[in-house]
Amino acid sequence: MATSRNCSGGNDLSDAPDRFETIAWVYSQTELAVLLSLLKNEDIYVLAIGRGHVSVQWGITLALGGVEIRVHPADAAGARALLAGIDRTPSRRGVFCEDRLLDILILLILFFLGCFAVPSRLPATFVPEPRKAERRLSP
Repeated sequence: MATSRNCSGGNDLSDAPDRFETIAWVYSQTELAVLLSLLKNEDIYVLAIGRGHVSVQWGITLALGGVEIRVHPADAAGARALLAGIDRTPSRRGVFCEDRLLDILILLILFFLGCFAVPSRLPATFVPEPRKAERRLSP
């Protein structure tokens, strides 16, 4: 039976979890890079499911459900606490320019004449900690 090494160099894999918890879905590559840097800076191992596909075909990010950010269950509470401290102010900047009406006009022209997909401007979705199921006793 072959054994593999864990990150610390030992052969004991009993402390390595085999499942991850989803803590967020991200729809912007910029926001993804910031969140990954923030979590890695706190020494939280992160998996970004779908990152490669979205980096190549950003126009279908919404159709793919965004990029799923997962962490080990032991790090999930710390990661959620870190995400809770992030300022969730939505972006007030337009897609192409500062004037919203001109922005809408440009998007409509691109959509109807150029057949370009409208870029998605969805913020990341953070996943709260799951509630534990309560057992009910039947009378």
